Amino acid sequence: MNTLLFFAVFAALAIFYTILGFLASTKVGNTADYFLAGRDLGLFPITMTLIATQIGGGMLIGTSENAYLYGLYGLLYTVGMTIGFALLAAGFASRLQALQVSTTAEIFEYTYQSLFLKQIASFLSIITMSGLLIGQVVASRTIIGSLDLGVGTEIIFIAFWLFIILYTMAGGLKAVVITDVFQVLLIIGIFTGVFIYSLFYGPPFDWQSITTIQKEMFGTVPLSLNALVATITMPALFSLIEQDLAQRFFAARTKRVASLAALISCVFMVLFALIPIYFGMQAKLMGIKLAAGESPLIPVIELLTNEFVVILCLCAIIAAITSTADSLLCAVSSNIAQDFELRWTGLSDPLTRSKVVTLVVGAGAFAASYFVPQNVITILIDSYAISVSCLLVPLLVAYCTKNVSQRGALFSVVLGGIAFVAIPFWNTTFPKVILPVLISAIGYALGVLLDKRNY
Repeated sequence: MNTLLFFAVFAALAIFYTILGFLASTKVGNTADYFLAGRDLGLFPITMTLIATQIGGGMLIGTSENAYLYGLYGLLYTVGMTIGFALLAAGFASRLQALQVSTTAEIFEYTYQSLFLKQIASFLSIITMSGLLIGQVVASRTIIGSLDLGVGTEIIFIAFWLFIILYTMAGGLKAVVITDVFQVLLIIGIFTGVFIYSLFYGPPFDWQSITTIQKEMFGTVPLSLNALVATITMPALFSLIEQDLAQRFFAARTKRVASLAALISCVFMVLFALIPIYFGMQAKLMGIKLAAGESPLIPVIELLTNEFVVILCLCAIIAAITSTADSLLCAVSSNIAQDFELRWTGLSDPLTRSKVVTLVVGAGAFAASYFVPQNVITILIDSYAISVSCLLVPLLVAYCTKNVSQRGALFSVVLGGIAFVAIPFWNTTFPKVILPVLISAIGYALGVLLDKRNY
């Protein structure tokens, strides 16, 4: 690989993102601007930034890895996300926008009238999104670490994350949205072009005989029932309560903008997922051998195209990871800075505190990435399960009705959490990821019954 050319393109993009972030920071005057972009985002920026939250390491790196291992079953993660976005478009997005809160955890204080539940919900949300953020760090290491640059890739890896943390810290959601628009257009342009080129000039790929290829090369059902259910349901359910998505809907100008942006994003993800699926399966069909933890995306593109195109694809992948990582970083910081009292820090200005929190969260996620499993999809699914188990039921109730039970919400969160912790010890054929949600729902029902008895 032409190391000098890669460095030139990589450095130019990193500097460009940082400049955009600091330009956005000039329009940030308070925490509402910093975390919610003034609640005035229109359809185009909302749609672009929603797409950006999803086409990161999970969509490109993780989907291509799973397509290489499991064939069409690699599409399941994206199917889960699109189901979630379809539900958002059907009404949940507009309800989130109408709540006029800043974080999903605030719903517990606003609807259930409980500061304690709000802080528990925020803590769980922080854990989940921190796990997702760490997953993006791992995805970037997978890509950067696979490059044969002839220099210390660790330095590039550190510099890459330093740029992400700096521009997100400077401009908050405004910076994230501005960079997301550019990054999504870059990703779509490059990967769509390479995909079309590969279809015409690469090895034949018989889409009509795809089921035969699936059976011969990847097996009929290569995943366990629990893995199948988890890969579909966790992204779908988590999208309904996910802070980094909700943050976009809170920032939308109107309810109509929120719903329409969710619908457009849903359609886009279904179509775009064909690209990593194609390259993952094509790598297997071409007999490309991969080292443990290596993504097939770049090796197969190297064989199908040329060096310059590979460099462009690398930059697009890095942009995809960046577009998801900065969203998660901003969302985690939003939970910490807005749901907890941080006056003990000695920083009296809320905006300054928010920026310091963003810096600390980014540095912490980077450090934690050295101590977790290096499979991206596994990290993402495990992270989703934490919040879904505890928060899904009470939040869905809050979205759908004003007749809520504080006791039911508390029982739901506690029993869902206990069930989640107990999952590894359960010996059952029933999909384990669904059981905590069912137990959480039972907990809510028990709370409602106790309320009625006391009344």
